[in-house]
Amino acid sequence: MAVADILLSPAKIYYAATGEALPNPNSVAYGAAWGGNWRDLGYTLTPITVGYSQEIYKLEVQQVTLPLKGLITTEEVTIETTLAEVTAANMLLAFGGAVSTTAAGTAQVALEELKSGGASGINYYAWGLEGLYVDASNNQLPVRVLIYRGSAVLNGTLNFSKSEPVGIPLQITAWADTTKAAGQQLWTFQKTTAPHT
Repeated sequence: MAVADILLSPAKIYYAATGEALPNPNSVAYGAAWGGNWRDLGYTLTPITVGYSQEIYKLEVQQVTLPLKGLITTEEVTIETTLAEVTAANMLLAFGGAVSTTAAGTAQVALEELKSGGASGINYYAWGLEGLYVDASNNQLPVRVLIYRGSAVLNGTLNFSKSEPVGIPLQITAWADTTKAAGQQLWTFQKTTAPHT
């Protein structure tokens, strides 16, 4: 049994425009910037969780008590966490809309502002998580979950409290990327198991 395969890792969460090139496992090391237009969403107040579910149509016949065949009719991947950094850009992911910034001036405070509501469209982004795998030789290598196309919503409430920080509870739902072959349209899991030789 390989103890190194037991992951104990903090993780980071990233997003970019859909279609953004995924981080290249041959050139983007663990902890390095992903490059391109990938943006690190910063600190999180809760673990980053990945959930998967599916619904299956089960064919039953009268002569047997168990299903004979099945077909997946729906599958869903969700990512959940609470963003610690309350910025208009992070709020935009949960609420949609548009962000504007105003520089400070003699009669103007510096301001970032999100205006949202009333639009029926969904904003899709590429999403990624990066955790740490440490091999038997103590090499730090990335473990990544990559969603090609997903949308985010506020997953709860914004809580303003004197005893805990305000966070943005975020839920990301994966949507099909039909530019990819069937069986590959949802996500990619990557675990780098050894460095370059």
